[in-house]
Amino acid sequence: MRIVLDALCMEEKETAHTYLKEKLRLPDYYGGNLDALYDCLTDEEEMEIEVENREQAGKYFLRIWNVLLDAAEENEGLQLIG
Repeated sequence: MRIVLDALCMEEKETAHTYLKEKLRLPDYYGGNLDALYDCLTDEEEMEIEVENREQAGKYFLRIWNVLLDAAEENEGLQLIG
């Protein structure tokens, strides 16, 4: 599954996690925080995530990006693009 995320939609915590839950089709029990994001991403079997507008995004997105990188390192089925 390939998903395109817009980093500009992830600049504030609450809106970022709502956006991620919808775009990544995260489970209902998703906790809406960085630890829960990591847990869900490391459980995924196959996923390709492309991130647009990374260079223009704010500070909170950088925290999300680090979680994405860590999850991709842990989970061989998760591939990051961009």
